Amino acid sequence: MSHTARRFAEQAIPVGQFFKTIANGYYWAYEYGRDQNMGLDNSVAPSSEIDSDEQSVWGLNLAEASNDSDVERLKEHIIYATLEFAVENRGQLLGFFRNRSGSDRIYAEKAFRNLTNAWRDEYCLSDPVDAGPEERMKTAEWRITMCYYALYKSASAIIRTKDDSDLSNSHQATLRKHSNQFMSSRARGLYGYPFNFAPSSGQFFDFRKPFPYFIGVENEEWIPEIRGQREEKYANHYERQMNAVYSKAKNISTWDNGRDTSTFYHVFKLLREWANYEHGGIFSRLYGPGYIKFIDRAIRLLAYSAISTAEVALICAFGIDKFGRELRYYQESCEEGVSEGAAHVADRYKIYQRALSDF
Repeated sequence: MSHTARRFAEQAIPVGQFFKTIANGYYWAYEYGRDQNMGLDNSVAPSSEIDSDEQSVWGLNLAEASNDSDVERLKEHIIYATLEFAVENRGQLLGFFRNRSGSDRIYAEKAFRNLTNAWRDEYCLSDPVDAGPEERMKTAEWRITMCYYALYKSASAIIRTKDDSDLSNSHQATLRKHSNQFMSSRARGLYGYPFNFAPSSGQFFDFRKPFPYFIGVENEEWIPEIRGQREEKYANHYERQMNAVYSKAKNISTWDNGRDTSTFYHVFKLLREWANYEHGGIFSRLYGPGYIKFIDRAIRLLAYSAISTAEVALICAFGIDKFGRELRYYQESCEEGVSEGAAHVADRYKIYQRALSDF
């Protein structure tokens, strides 16, 4: 098949626009208002007057917004939102994830097998680490597929915390089980952008402002009013942003109104099918720094979000000590081959040790 400029416009540009919307949405979801004055009507506790120590929680810089090239700072803000929910809801999460029958060993073995497989996907998506997106996007269609599997394996790992049965060979059925049993459960607050939105109903699974925007407010009586004022405004903008993501997805040729698109996991499965079976080869013509940057950034952030959510879920299910042991086993394996393969999760584990030490 000839990959003409016209076919590129028909097939590749809608995919590029989808990833551009996701990548920009991450900054909107996690950085909106972070570098502005924090407080009621911007009149309380301007950020310039907040002590720097108060801006850091678990070693994460919360008040300083990341810029367009600062993906690592953005990751700190993504993981903070998940950890804040876990810490504030420790009792209900431990009760939910540890309520299972049979030996923990069987559940843990299957859950960590899926999670460590996702760790490998995350490393592959960032490799070569010392190169730019232009180098990584030479294999753009395969990296879209790899990103899907990072998301799918993360969801499977979460399922395994409470279900040791044989999962269906149908990815659609597995994702449906994940949605019904976990994303609609007491654990739903662990899911952040863009996973915490149900497009069929236009509702959030559990909306939370993803950073403590009332840091430095001395009068605690103001906090409920600040929260209500900011979250109502933010939620309206966030809903429009999420609707934009799904609107862009509908322009991709594999979109089928008859298919299940009830969660972002389901939607991204359509992207994997496009890349694998339909028109992924069109990316032989992929050009221009814009789409290259947006696709690369979006798939790495999506993998980070899904995997960190699964990691926190497994810590809730099996404890921080068990997680640490499994990480050490994985690191030992990497030392025999790709030594830097565990770098991403090792960095997150340091944060988990500070935030989830009593889990």
